[in-house]
Amino acid sequence: MKLLTKNHMSQRRLIEILRVIEGAGIPMGARAISDILCSRGYDLGERAVRYNLKILDELGFTRKKGYSGRVITSLGSRELSDALIDDRIGFVNTRIEEYMYKSNFDPCSGQGQVIANTSIVDKADAEEVLDMLGRAFDQGYTISRRVLILDEGDAISTLEVPAGSLGLATVCSITMDGILMKKGIAVLTSFAGLAKIKEKQPIEFTDLIAYAGSSLDPVKVFMGRKVTSVANAIRLGSGRVLANVREIPVAAAGHALELLEASRSAGFGGLIKVGGPAEPILGCPVAAGKIGIAFYAGVNGTVAAEEMGARMKTLPISMLVDYSRMTDLDRP
Repeated sequence: MKLLTKNHMSQRRLIEILRVIEGAGIPMGARAISDILCSRGYDLGERAVRYNLKILDELGFTRKKGYSGRVITSLGSRELSDALIDDRIGFVNTRIEEYMYKSNFDPCSGQGQVIANTSIVDKADAEEVLDMLGRAFDQGYTISRRVLILDEGDAISTLEVPAGSLGLATVCSITMDGILMKKGIAVLTSFAGLAKIKEKQPIEFTDLIAYAGSSLDPVKVFMGRKVTSVANAIRLGSGRVLANVREIPVAAAGHALELLEASRSAGFGGLIKVGGPAEPILGCPVAAGKIGIAFYAGVNGTVAAEEMGARMKTLPISMLVDYSRMTDLDRP
């Protein structure tokens, strides 16, 4: 039995606040929560958020953590996993589309906002993590060599770096979807999965999850299952890495290829394949009248580092970052 018994709209607000807190992975204050909710179409001011947080505290779903804000409790996490399943279906695609719309990176000028994955890394492991990020890009398994590095105590958007840690933001592959969208190409992020690598070549998807109808980020699901072997793919040439597929209209193929080439010239990588009309990509289905474009996931470098024992936590599709703030790993 669900513990939330408010009317549907009130319940939805409470669940959305829980989503924001859980997604941040750090204590969240009312103002930050309100800002994120407003960006998602919820007209809920700071005062109203405080009122709802009090309800969540009383229910045992959140608790205060000093002056930093609220964190979600284990009871709150369980409630979030059970509540409003009909609302959660398709939530991931909606979130992706929101980030695509807000991103504005121009591959021709090399400027603009990119969609980023974020990681909190133990400082003692930072050197090894950065090395693995560079090696992952060299092998073609990530999107960009650029990374935003934040020191302990620094903050950007909802990311606050705790003591003894570094914050990292890497370019997410969904940035490519945003580039296509901004140039007028209808794009649907369709599947994420595990791509089998053999002798440094992608062979097939061994597992796929559709974004449409999913209540969880498929990439995050695969990360949580610990079923990747990205480090082996980087070091030995064989393994299983994260990748995703998007579909665009056949009529937009020529324009898309031009944009992909411009992105490559701007330093972006990670492209696996551009298919033909309705041609499956490594076994991933593509709808009639569409072509599929597969990219390796931007989190592969951090996933590889975690496989090698780095103490860190990574959140895919976390925020927008000005590309000019990111540093090339080749440079000191």
